[in-house]
Amino acid sequence: MKDFMRKMGNSRDKLLTIFVFFVVAPIISIVIGVFIVQKFILPHFEDINDNKPISKVESSSNKDKNNENIIKDKDKRDKQEIDDSRELELTIEGFDLYNVQLGSFSNIENAKKLRKELRDKGANGYIVKIGNYKVFYGTYLNREICDKVLTNIRKLYKDAFVNKIVVDDFIIKYNSAEQKTADVINEIIKTFKKSFDEETSLWYYVLIQKDLQEITKVIRKNNEQIDKLLNGIDENIEDSSFSGLLDDIKIQVKERKQILQNLTGNKEDIQDSYDKYYKMLFDFIKIFK
Repeated sequence: MKDFMRKMGNSRDKLLTIFVFFVVAPIISIVIGVFIVQKFILPHFEDINDNKPISKVESSSNKDKNNENIIKDKDKRDKQEIDDSRELELTIEGFDLYNVQLGSFSNIENAKKLRKELRDKGANGYIVKIGNYKVFYGTYLNREICDKVLTNIRKLYKDAFVNKIVVDDFIIKYNSAEQKTADVINEIIKTFKKSFDEETSLWYYVLIQKDLQEITKVIRKNNEQIDKLLNGIDENIEDSSFSGLLDDIKIQVKERKQILQNLTGNKEDIQDSYDKYYKMLFDFIKIFK
């Protein structure tokens, strides 16, 4: 009986031990774990979240985007500044001049003597210094018209011939900020060349017919076109290449207006206006040098 009771006691102890380790102990562990989480761990995480709220994180993201935009804007401005400071080239196209030449002299007095002979015969001529003193009967941008004039003058001067002058392209370097000025100046030069082409084609007939109506009409029209273009240029030009060229152009404009005034007012002989006109034309060529 005693042995039986001892065995029963041992069995209860084993069951109690099993119950404590496998039931009670886990429950206690869970309770303790929950207590620790609620009292210590969870409050700690809440503090962290309080210090970095979602709105703050979003603000930080927006700030990063703003910084990116600022950097992009700066890069854009820097690129624009680089573009504005680029050096560009304006190529003004050259052209050819066709001169009916009657003589060439090292002494200007001999050139003047030939010019007087021309006038005495009712013809015309002017003196241009290109190396020697050359006596030209006419200068044209149109070769076809030049050849017609040559045929007629050879009736008086059989040794007359065509002297061709090649005016090379003219290149101006300028800052890209002056692009608008470059475009207008290029257009002005083109208008000058077109004007000389029209006007030189008329002079031969003017001198023969002694009729100034058509030549004055054309010169006036061309002067107005050049003036209109000049008025579109800002006077405060920083580029020295442009400012110097504009000074030369304004001198040309002044001379053109004076010639027109002399022609319309009959202030001088037609031949004198003719001489001054061609002097102006050869002054124009110097712009390209």
